[in-house]
Amino acid sequence: MLKTIAGIILGMMISIVSAGQQLQPGFDKQEFLELLKIGARTTADSGYYNKLPKPLHARLKYESALTGFDNYWQMWQMDNGVGVISVRGTTKSPISFLANIYAAMVPAKGVLELRKDSAFHYTLSENPRAAVHAGFLVAMAYLSLDIVPRIDSAYASGTKEFILTGHSQGGAITYLLTSYLYQLKKEKRLPADIVFKSCIAAPPKPGNLFYAYDFEHLTANGWSYVVVNAADWVPEMPISIQTVDDFNETNPMPFAKSMIRKQKFPINLVLSSAYGNMSRPLKKAQRRYQRWLGKRLGKIVQKNLKELSTPAFYNSNNYVRTGNTIVLMPDSAYFVKFPEVRDSIWHNHIHAPYLYLTEKLPDNDNAHTKVNDQPALNGEWQLEYIAGQHTALDSLFPGRKPLLVLQTTEKQLHGNSGCNSISGTFEFTPSAISFKGPIVMTKMFCPGDGEKIFLETLQSVNNYAATGTTLTLIKDDVAEMRFIKLK
Repeated sequence: MLKTIAGIILGMMISIVSAGQQLQPGFDKQEFLELLKIGARTTADSGYYNKLPKPLHARLKYESALTGFDNYWQMWQMDNGVGVISVRGTTKSPISFLANIYAAMVPAKGVLELRKDSAFHYTLSENPRAAVHAGFLVAMAYLSLDIVPRIDSAYASGTKEFILTGHSQGGAITYLLTSYLYQLKKEKRLPADIVFKSCIAAPPKPGNLFYAYDFEHLTANGWSYVVVNAADWVPEMPISIQTVDDFNETNPMPFAKSMIRKQKFPINLVLSSAYGNMSRPLKKAQRRYQRWLGKRLGKIVQKNLKELSTPAFYNSNNYVRTGNTIVLMPDSAYFVKFPEVRDSIWHNHIHAPYLYLTEKLPDNDNAHTKVNDQPALNGEWQLEYIAGQHTALDSLFPGRKPLLVLQTTEKQLHGNSGCNSISGTFEFTPSAISFKGPIVMTKMFCPGDGEKIFLETLQSVNNYAATGTTLTLIKDDVAEMRFIKLK
């Protein structure tokens, strides 16, 4: 009886917290427009931002001193209580631009020394092959020394939800700041109930493929989005060089030389020559990249940040586009308003064209990023992934894959467990779902543990993300099951 009462109280508390949460996953046009207006003011250049519309639903709470590579940030408060951490992009000062071109990679986990005898430990990915842009990492580290205490103060005052945003260089820094703050939560150096969502505009690429994998997994289900103008060249940077060392270890390319040697003469000579002619220039270019944009630029960085000490460079420059990307596609009207002028390299990159193109998007919708849309739950969903299993899905369910048919109006479900037919009810809100109600099923004998695993996992989930083609069922922050839509 006491256990039942405690469960009811806990459920009520969870419902209250969920109902009070203002920050929602996914791309929202009006949210992003407000963030762009905030970001324009974070430039701290009144001659620039006074030409643009003001934020309508946010007020400035704090602005930092300059730090690192002339870096600067502001904290804003939205009308709904959500905090906004806005990171400034590149300025006209040479040291600010130095952060962009200090573009050798360093490991995504390591130690920086920002000041003498002051170690800054960071973990942006646990993958030892993940690497990030050195300049953006250093900038993030200096900024975080001020940002983290301000988050603590805002939390103590009742703000538990934050949007992290930045434009251009500020966007690249925001990638790394997002990873760093998530890690602080994991280490319990920030409270577990803080919610972070990152909204990044016009960023250069922050790191390699293995960092991108981790960032996208960390912010899955709509908790980060990246917006780029297809006419903007900055998201194409830094230049990327991929060598055979940038592949996963099971990829055959790194072993190609040994495979070629096993071929018969003269095929082995021809293939060996072809392989060398393709591979050697790439490795040579990567070494030169690291020498010029790492070691030699590092000496200039050292003159400006005299106490800075960075980790050894990581031997990769395989920069990739990262995150759930919203593409703003210019049309003919755009090029009338923002005509291509060769001598004006920034006119597609600044805030004005991003505001213009975002305004042309449908309200509160983007076909490939909308999540937790209740009508999107309707339909037939076939299981394609279940967490924690080392057995292939076809072996776990040898007869057929489990199927859920969801009807949101009636809150009814039916389908099969991979063996028996099932039917029952479910409950859902925009931010929660439950299959804990009774499930009626046929009683056919089912070999193996597949049916049991499926039903237990289904009844353990408490959240979801639904798009037009994919349904992900989540327990806390872990994606437990993924389904594809049949119809």
